[in-house]
Amino acid sequence: MSEKQIYSCEIVDLSHDGRGVGRIDGKACFIEGALPGETVEFRYVNRKRNYDEGRVTKVIEPASHRVEPGCKHFFRCGGCSLQHLQHGTQLEFKQQQLIASLERGGLVADIILPPLSAPPWGYRRRARLAVQRAKDGRYLIGFRNAGSRRIEPITQCPVLAAPLPQAVELLPAWLVCLPADIRVFEVELISADNSIAIAVEASRFPADEEIPAMRESLERAAEGPVQLWWKAGKQARFTRLDTGTDSLGFAVAEDINLKFEPGQFIQVNGQINREMIDQMLNLVPEGGDTAVDLYCGTGNLSLPLTRRFKQVVGIEGLPDLVKGAISNAADNNIDNVEFTVADLSRGVGLANIGEANRPLENIDLIVLDPPRNGAAGVMPWVAKSGAQSLIYISCHPSTMVRDSGALAEAGYSLKAVGVMDMFPHTIHLEAMALFEKSTRRG
Repeated sequence: MSEKQIYSCEIVDLSHDGRGVGRIDGKACFIEGALPGETVEFRYVNRKRNYDEGRVTKVIEPASHRVEPGCKHFFRCGGCSLQHLQHGTQLEFKQQQLIASLERGGLVADIILPPLSAPPWGYRRRARLAVQRAKDGRYLIGFRNAGSRRIEPITQCPVLAAPLPQAVELLPAWLVCLPADIRVFEVELISADNSIAIAVEASRFPADEEIPAMRESLERAAEGPVQLWWKAGKQARFTRLDTGTDSLGFAVAEDINLKFEPGQFIQVNGQINREMIDQMLNLVPEGGDTAVDLYCGTGNLSLPLTRRFKQVVGIEGLPDLVKGAISNAADNNIDNVEFTVADLSRGVGLANIGEANRPLENIDLIVLDPPRNGAAGVMPWVAKSGAQSLIYISCHPSTMVRDSGALAEAGYSLKAVGVMDMFPHTIHLEAMALFEKSTRRG
């Protein structure tokens, strides 16, 4: 078979990473740009022992759920992979992927929750863009190509929340105003409820005398105030360079607002984040005594839980996030919550986490919102906690399925599960699951 030769294939399925699945002489071929129900022409791009990989060159018979991508960079940019698939069908695909993943792990939920969904465009309030300076001095900004480190330059990004698309347009012109010896690696764009911010990661920190010109040129390009943050070398946190004093913030409920800094984790889809919180509160019992929020960050879930529980304990591995959570609780006049630092990757520091360093007793609810590698480090503590209910919020269902094995051994059963469309047009699958103890306290 020649790599330049064109082949045709019927697409029978969609892989977990959004590629069409076909079979050539019985061998699976994952074809980028193809959808189930289509007949396509393609070229091979990679051959492996058990499967091949290809890229569509022409769609001969399109599927009924194929749509025109909403972004001109879609076929080359690595940011999205499903814009050519109708949004409703994307949700169906993600729900099917979640259920199939659970079934492979021997899990069947009593209830499948309706998907949490929101408008699929203009949703992303934060984006991290790679930056490269061309030989002619121009700056290229964009996302990495799928499967490579190459930057695909972009001039638009319709999934970004306003006014970030305008920031994408102004960045190249502003970057050329920076001192020539500063090498910019990444730029983070943030659209908070009260402000926008540009956070730059570069080879060196600007000198004091260079900063005023950088601020002025940014304000001219943005036609208004914008927060400017900077990080270089071994700095762990960004430093603010503009003269403003207002913090970045967003609302998680009508009466709860969170402050944060660039580089700190936040859920990028504001509407889905609020829907997620509402669903979490609807799944937990009324009038509980104690809830524990593991991987609590700056209080995104902990603070809303204080409306349902007499006591909430938030636990996080990063001290800076815990400081932010404590500050957010004080700013919102919430006094029935405490935050503490523990090494959640190894489950160290969980023995005595309650008030006055006493072991927690009579835990009604544990909330888990771990990173992609899951919550294996805290599972022994969770198993011994005696919590009656557990909500697991996952950004990588395969690790949730793995952790569910430990929960099953501890006497928990899967009551409800559903997908959350946190990242429309991408393959990222977010899920929420409710587990309950099979035998309750007497």
